[in-house]
Amino acid sequence: MQLSNNTSNLSLDEAINKLSKSVYLESPDTWIILNDKVNDMIFDEMVLFFAIKYNIIEVLKYAIENNLINLNLASKDKAYENIGQRLIFTALQSNHTNIHNYLKNILGQDNNENTNTLIDSKNEKSTSYAPEFLCPKCNTNIFNSGYMIYENITYKFDSNTNKLSEVSRNLLDSIICSNCNTKIENASINQLENLCSIQNCNKCFADLTSVGIIDKSKMIFNKEFNKFNSTSASFHCFNCDNLINQSQKDYFGL
Repeated sequence: MQLSNNTSNLSLDEAINKLSKSVYLESPDTWIILNDKVNDMIFDEMVLFFAIKYNIIEVLKYAIENNLINLNLASKDKAYENIGQRLIFTALQSNHTNIHNYLKNILGQDNNENTNTLIDSKNEKSTSYAPEFLCPKCNTNIFNSGYMIYENITYKFDSNTNKLSEVSRNLLDSIICSNCNTKIENASINQLENLCSIQNCNKCFADLTSVGIIDKSKMIFNKEFNKFNSTSASFHCFNCDNLINQSQKDYFGL
C-alpha cells in the first residue's frame, strides 16, 4: 500500500483549529460533538480517529505523550481488539505514513500483525456490501438504477480563433434519479460517495465508527418471575437513530 508522507509543524492550537474545520466540512453534526470534546481537552478515540483521518499528527502526539488516552483499552468498534489497533488501521486506510510509523513504534510488532490480519478480513467483508439510497419518488435504489449529475460549462467567443472556447467548468452538486428523472434534494455527490463505505449510515451519511451505534433492547414483563426480559435487540445510528442494516451488523460483528 502506498502511503503519503506529508508532515507539518503546527502548534497544538493550530492543529486543533485545522481538525475542527475539517470535521465541520464533513459533518456539522459530528463537529458539534468533537468540538465539545476538544474544548474540554478530551482526546478520546473519536477525536484521534479524525486527527489521523485528516493527517493532523500533532493532536495524536499530544494525546499520547500526555497520557490522555490508553491505546490498549477496548475500542468502541468491536471489529478491533483495542483503540491502538483501530488507529493504526485508520492510518493505513488513510495512507498517512508519518502517523503509521509513529503508531507502529508505540504499538509494537504484535499489534501491527493483528492489524494486517484485520485489513485482510475487512477487505473480504467489504466485497459483499451493497450501498442503498432510495429515491423519495419512485422508491428505487439509485445505486442500482443509476443517478445523474451535471456539469456547468461556460463558453465565450474567442475573437482570435473565431470559435467558442471553454472558460470554466464545475460539477453541479445535484443528483437526478435515472429511473424517474426526479431531483433528489436530500443528498449530495460527496454523501453518496460516502455511502459506498459500509461504515457510513445510509440515512445521515455519518461514519458509524465515529458517531457510534446504539443498542436498543425490547423488554417484556415476565409475570411468572416478576421481572422484565429482553426479547429482541436492534442497532441504530447514534447520530440519527436510523436502523443499522444486516450487512453492517455482520461487518461490525453485532
